[in-house]
Amino acid sequence: MRIVDNRGLSCPEPVINTKRALDEGGREPIVSIVDSEAAKNNVLKFARSQGFRTDVRQEGTAFFITIGDAGMGIGDVVPALAESAPIALLGPALYLITAEEFGRGAEELGRALTKTFLYALAETGEKFNSIVFLNGGAHLTCADSPVLGSLQKLQSHGWNIATCGACLDFYSLKDKLAIGEVTNMYSIVELMRNVAKVISI
Repeated sequence: MRIVDNRGLSCPEPVINTKRALDEGGREPIVSIVDSEAAKNNVLKFARSQGFRTDVRQEGTAFFITIGDAGMGIGDVVPALAESAPIALLGPALYLITAEEFGRGAEELGRALTKTFLYALAETGEKFNSIVFLNGGAHLTCADSPVLGSLQKLQSHGWNIATCGACLDFYSLKDKLAIGEVTNMYSIVELMRNVAKVISI
C-alpha cells in the first residue's frame, strides 16, 4: 500500500497529491496522511466523490486516510456524491461571490446591491446551481450576515453553497460559518471545468 505524506501542506496540495497518487496507481489502495481537519475533510470529499471507500485513523495530530476501491455499486456511489463533493454535478451555473460589496464604488451601496442581488436570485426559483464565496465574500456565509435568509432559500432549492476554507482561515471566520460547506481551490477549479457557465460577482 502506497503512502502519500501531506503533513505540513496546505490545501489544495493534499487533494492534488492524493489525486495524482490515485491516477498513477489506478485503483490500488493508498494512505494519505494529513495533519489538519480541513485537509482531512477535503481529501475525504474528493475520494468519496470518485467512488472510493475511505477509512480514517488518527494518531496524535495526524490523520491516516486509507482510500481503496471496494467496487462500489450505485447504491453506495450516489449517496457519497450527494454528501461529499457534488457541486459540479448539481447544475449548469456557478456563481462566484468574491466580495461583500457588489461592484465598485460606494461601500454602503455595494453591500445593499449584494443583498438585493442574492434576494432576487433566491426569488427566481431556479434550482440546483452552485454558489461559492471567496476572499471578502466569505463574510456573507457567516453568522450575522445580512444575506443568510436568501442563502437559506437557495439551499432549500437544492443549491450547493460553499466557502473557501483558506479565506475563512485568513479572516478568522472558520468558527462562524453559518451555512454551506467548506471547499478548497482544487474543488473550485474542478467545478469551473464542469459547469456550463461561471458568473463572477
